[in-house]
Amino acid sequence: MNSATRTGFLIVLGVAFTAVWLALHFVWASLAMMGGLMANDAGRATGDEHMALILGVLAGQTIAGAAGIPAGLAFFWRSRRKLLLGIFLAAFLTGALCQAGAFWFFARAAGSSP
Repeated sequence: MNSATRTGFLIVLGVAFTAVWLALHFVWASLAMMGGLMANDAGRATGDEHMALILGVLAGQTIAGAAGIPAGLAFFWRSRRKLLLGIFLAAFLTGALCQAGAFWFFARAAGSSP
């Protein structure tokens, strides 16, 4: 494979990765939204705590989903690959921690309410 063909293949691969990553995160966000809306059926948490769960999960999902963009660029942007993968890792972990924190705070609030 010559250099131009390889670069073209990596561009197509990077775009495909980004498209699949964003599509999967859209599905995950939709399912998380449905789960978040049903999370307070017992009414053990206040409305504000429930809204904080929903917004925290969706914010984390947005950050984690956006992490796929630098990951897709890293496929073919060789001179910036290390930086782009670092941004991907930082954004993905930040999004995951945001979601985990929202769940943790909601579980604490729901467990401590009468």
